[in-house]
Amino acid sequence: MELLFEQEFEKHEKALFLVALSYVHNTEDAKDIVQEAALSAFQAMDTLKYPEYFKTWMTRIVINKSKNFLKGRRLTEALDDSLNIFAAIPTEELEMMDAILRLGEGLSVYISLRFYSDMNYEEAAQALGQNVSTVKYRTRKALNELKKILEGDVEA
Repeated sequence: MELLFEQEFEKHEKALFLVALSYVHNTEDAKDIVQEAALSAFQAMDTLKYPEYFKTWMTRIVINKSKNFLKGRRLTEALDDSLNIFAAIPTEELEMMDAILRLGEGLSVYISLRFYSDMNYEEAAQALGQNVSTVKYRTRKALNELKKILEGDVEA
């Protein structure tokens, strides 16, 4: 069970980090949230009835931990520009991450789940506790806003 958890977690760690980062907009806080979520998930691993849903289950834990973090703290810090955790990632991808984090109204999580976590709409809806139609709408809205940001039509 421990090996299974470790393998699955490592497979999804970057995507989980991006989900947390899309909520808290701070790399250190996002890392802490993912580690707390990993510990909680590991301790509750025996409650996961279907291992094929590990990614969705783990994402839901990260989302809940992120929301709980934000409840206890007002978001006043800007995103740390030194994303040194991704030093090996090409500049273009870092620019894309920055643009995603600049999305308004909490839309970055939809991009993170759909494109970095490779979740379909149903899986994202389950992870977020929302209707599939809501997830589809907000994903389209996020993509439209992201396009504007990348084209320079929106100020940060």
